[in-house]
Amino acid sequence: MKVWTQIPIEQNQMVKPENLNDNLQAYIEEFNGDLNGNNFPTYSLSDANLKRTTGTVSLIAGAITGFYVPKSTQGFYRKRRSSSFEGGTDVYTPILTIDLFQDDWTKGWNRLNFNLGWEEYYLEFDAREGMLVGCATIDWQHGTDKLLCNVEVEDDTIFFSGERGNDWVSEWGVFVNDVLVARTGFIPPKRHTTELPFSIPCGSQNIKIDVRWITNISDYATTGQPHGSPYVIFSADLWVRNVVR
Repeated sequence: MKVWTQIPIEQNQMVKPENLNDNLQAYIEEFNGDLNGNNFPTYSLSDANLKRTTGTVSLIAGAITGFYVPKSTQGFYRKRRSSSFEGGTDVYTPILTIDLFQDDWTKGWNRLNFNLGWEEYYLEFDAREGMLVGCATIDWQHGTDKLLCNVEVEDDTIFFSGERGNDWVSEWGVFVNDVLVARTGFIPPKRHTTELPFSIPCGSQNIKIDVRWITNISDYATTGQPHGSPYVIFSADLWVRNVVR
């Protein structure tokens, strides 16, 4: 309940006994933590009274860069690997190519940090009770493929090719402590810059956040072979803010 000052104190006004006595009876309970602007003397609070927040900034360098900045009322955490900054050359050259003929991948969710050079691409920190508000941004590409066929007609072999893969789809998701908290939905073949904002309440606990992808683009059912269009990543950025309750 908000308690209003009974007799307002004007700027440069003389302090009178009734001002103190009447006001004291109305808002003495406010001193238990429910102070409001009407209870402060004029000009008693300014930026000179405020203390700068304290905290330790941990910078992360290497193939994956970022920072961990826990503060008194909130914390900021970020990891990034980009073809333009962390060891890459330009935005057109991928820094991760997943060969769907050769490399290990599953029909379920695939962790991005399970790939070589991406082992540290996740956020892990001790959160405090409040909210986690963040976003994952991935620049990635997957294309269609070409099916090569040959047909024998009266001792002649006719070769032709056909496009395939227009119905292939992929998804990206953000997981907090192995719980899916945000997903993109189906994305068709093409180069995309995908953003995944998320927010979730959390307790005072250890938090691990990672990014995963899923796809249904195998052709084993129709041709007996996987397709030949690689899954490539150009950059990935993951950040979160822990807002303390």
